[in-house]
Amino acid sequence: MPSLQYRREHGRDMLECRGCGATFPEGQATNDGWHYECPECNEATGLGQGLRRV
Repeated sequence: MPSLQYRREHGRDMLECRGCGATFPEGQATNDGWHYECPECNEATGLGQGLRRV
């Protein structure tokens, strides 16, 4: 439950990179809301493929 409270407090969804394991807010992974890329390794792309919601 703490993770749900964190999301509500900050108003963002958190993402995790399947490649490097970095965790970051969704807003850091996209510029347009359609294309997502890991801001740490720049290799993992797409929700569900390279990135997953935490």
